[in-house]
Amino acid sequence: MFVSKRPRQPIPRDESSEVPGCHILRSSEEIDRANREASSIGLAPHPVPSKTWDNMIAIRVIAELGTPANARIADLGCRSGILLTWLNQRNYRNLYGCDLRRPFPPLRAALRRRLWGTLIAGLSTYARHWSRLRIAPVEHTGWPGGQFSVVTSMSVIEHGVDLRAFFAEAARLLRPGGVLIVSTDYWPVAIEVGSLQRFAVSHGRDRVFDHVGVEEICAIARDTGFLAPANTQLSASEPVVHSAGFAYTFMVLTFRRTRGPVATNSGARDSAP
Repeated sequence: MFVSKRPRQPIPRDESSEVPGCHILRSSEEIDRANREASSIGLAPHPVPSKTWDNMIAIRVIAELGTPANARIADLGCRSGILLTWLNQRNYRNLYGCDLRRPFPPLRAALRRRLWGTLIAGLSTYARHWSRLRIAPVEHTGWPGGQFSVVTSMSVIEHGVDLRAFFAEAARLLRPGGVLIVSTDYWPVAIEVGSLQRFAVSHGRDRVFDHVGVEEICAIARDTGFLAPANTQLSASEPVVHSAGFAYTFMVLTFRRTRGPVATNSGARDSAP
């Protein structure tokens, strides 16, 4: 088994560590800066460099929370994502992941780009945490409620996810005071993507959230038991991301689970290992 024994390198604090918070990718320089920062703390290169930006925010938030190494952290919609691999490199020991397809670290993408360090780090992650990776929708994970310190979902909710069911499930999973970190596609004005559905297993069409969609997300989050960002800082001028013929950017939203009752969800079916 490949398991990192290196101590965690410190991560410089900035405003993206705030919870609840709203962060928009505004320039390609921010992507370059995130890749340099990831490299400086020993994280494996992301096969898709533009996706380093939001995953580095997640790493920073989790570090700033003082999350202990044995805390339960779940990544919803984790297939081929880098976050669990990075968290494993940071020596977090109780990592969970679910996806509609069999969850794996980004091994194929690392092979295609000959990123051998990423390949080895991904194999280490799978060897260490495979028993906690499962096929399940993000709206109904099947894990027990109130057991997780952090729940993440990176570039998932834009792919036909039922938002209300998703936030209810995340609230159910989290301990009171726990944190939800979500990234998604964003542009200030509406982008009509037609029948675009980039993943055949998705339950609906893709979307790029506009400022109205972000307000909808935050309202649903509040309804289901979260403190949501009060200032969503929705301006953006540079479409940094180009995919499927559309130009837009990325957004990261962070939420804190309140201590009051939350909307129920029927996702609990069995026990976490």
